[in-house]
Amino acid sequence: MTHLLCFCYHLTDQKFLFLNPAFKDFFDTSDKDISPQSLYQKVHEEDREFVRKQVDKFLNSRVLSGIECRIMKNNAECWLRFDAYIAGEGKDVVIVGHAEDISVYRQHNDNMNRHNSKKNAILNILAHDLSGPIGVVGNLVQLIQKETSEIHNERLDEYVNMIGKISKKSILMIRNFIDQEFLESENVTLVKKRVELVSKISATLEEYLLMEKQLNINFDCKANKDKVYTDIDEDKFMQVVNNLISNALKFTPDGGLISIFIEDRESSVRLAISDTGIGIPVKFHSTLFEKFTNARRTGLKGEHSNGLGMSIIKTIVEWHEGKIWFTSEENKGTTFYIELPR
Repeated sequence: MTHLLCFCYHLTDQKFLFLNPAFKDFFDTSDKDISPQSLYQKVHEEDREFVRKQVDKFLNSRVLSGIECRIMKNNAECWLRFDAYIAGEGKDVVIVGHAEDISVYRQHNDNMNRHNSKKNAILNILAHDLSGPIGVVGNLVQLIQKETSEIHNERLDEYVNMIGKISKKSILMIRNFIDQEFLESENVTLVKKRVELVSKISATLEEYLLMEKQLNINFDCKANKDKVYTDIDEDKFMQVVNNLISNALKFTPDGGLISIFIEDRESSVRLAISDTGIGIPVKFHSTLFEKFTNARRTGLKGEHSNGLGMSIIKTIVEWHEGKIWFTSEENKGTTFYIELPR
């Protein structure tokens, strides 16, 4: 059972009125030698600016809910989640709250999201690799049927028809499976947390990098800072990234490049996913993000489009209070931009 770290701080007198044993044990401290400054020094240096801004907001809003940060304890990182509120007026203003050690939860959640991103990447690669050859088999069946139409061999016709039916069913099965994986995102509640994007997106791209030769596509990922933090639902947002990469794969010819650039800006984080593919015709630009859009097209290797993917991507980005747009030129490529609040 997780023990809550409970505290009460007198804001006017600037001293702690109460610390429960779990709080003292976690921070290895006593009532006498603890202060907000000493606690702040225990915050991971990468999280201090974030914590400072959250405290400023808290002093104005008087409520702090579910704020997570890393604490350095014995040279190791621990994750704490804080909840607090301000009570009282005048000279008797106190902060009452608690913290919870969520290190194990964060570790399990990170592992789950990492495996989920890997699963999505592998599914996209499989769909790309399998749909092409199976589609070719279907096309060859049609050619064989034309060549053998005058032979009138019932057994041969039966075999050829069987091959055609199996190839169609196989492609349909792949399409339905991939579509269902993504469409289910619309019905799941958003759970945002502070995430470091550079490492997460780089980890997702590793699966594609391992398959560069087989896919015959080059991949690249860069950022303007080593670490870029923002609040996202990691599972859903990384699914958006995966699907934008998947779309780029569909419309980028062999030998092309798919690149990702992560930019930490003053008040936002911007993500650019670019390809050197065939581009999006101008006539489809205005309707690309609509449901069942007329902009849906079959991929270069016969990959299926259900007409819902870009609509769901836009919805998930807007759930994050972000925006998405694109630039594209036929036969030169496309770049999708996602901008999220800092």
